[in-house]
Amino acid sequence: RSFFNPTAAFPAILDNAINKNIVDIYEHTPTTFDLWTTKGTLSDFKENKDHEYVLGGLSDFELVPENGEIKADAPATELLPKRKLDTYAKQFTMTRQAFINDDIGFLSTIPGTYARKAKDTIDSQVYSILMDDPKIFDNKKLFETSHNNTAKTAAKPSIDSLKEMYLLMGGQKDQFGDAITVQPKFILVGNQNQFDVYTTLHSAQVTGSPNNDVNPFYESPLQTIVVNKLDQKAGTGACPWFMIADQLTARSIQVDYLDGNETPTIRRMETPGTLGFVWDIYFDWGVAVRDYRGIYKNKGLK
Repeated sequence: RSFFNPTAAFPAILDNAINKNIVDIYEHTPTTFDLWTTKGTLSDFKENKDHEYVLGGLSDFELVPENGEIKADAPATELLPKRKLDTYAKQFTMTRQAFINDDIGFLSTIPGTYARKAKDTIDSQVYSILMDDPKIFDNKKLFETSHNNTAKTAAKPSIDSLKEMYLLMGGQKDQFGDAITVQPKFILVGNQNQFDVYTTLHSAQVTGSPNNDVNPFYESPLQTIVVNKLDQKAGTGACPWFMIADQLTARSIQVDYLDGNETPTIRRMETPGTLGFVWDIYFDWGVAVRDYRGIYKNKGLK
């Protein structure tokens, strides 16, 4: 504390300690969005059209008879959805007297708490997309009949409702009308639906069946993710639940970071005429819907 001045080595040591604390707490903050979303990187803040095209519309290979002519094909392309980064930040201060009166508690709590809140903000933005159902890149809502990703009947997780999700995934086509393979991997449920999922996935027989019918989802590789934010956002109404495809077979929502930096950045400043330090903590990220074919919704029942 005796070295509390801008020319001593202590401020640099302080910065290093805070940065380590931020990284450690951010990495250990419990969130769920990072379990099923995809991750990307952008190099600037301009609206990015991905500079990546989907190539498709190819016709089947045809038999070429001896001395026959190979027929030309006419592939089609489609630009992928736009992505964009934004900067999110907070500022906190500590006066000289408060710092001198404090112990190491400041270093281990305040900066890390802001880092935790940054990750929680991303988590909230992702689940707000699921619950708010905004219009996406094709100017249609994320979940609607034309996207073939919404259950017709509102229901709790069960053999029948999971079957409907599987059939929706199995009927998907790409941008060019060709059938694609979409592999289910995750079920996102709130607290009120988690036990229905556990019962469905871990019962050898169909519950209530007089003939002990075999449960087709028994020991399914589907991974259950319980999301408290779904209950919070649903309020007193029915809580929807979602099935997410394996990211290798179909994308859904993606979180992009500036140049791949996945933790907040902090900088220390001193305001002229004020005894104390000011910290800015900021983070650059963007959340975007990459494709509707990788995410399916059931409105749920109370």
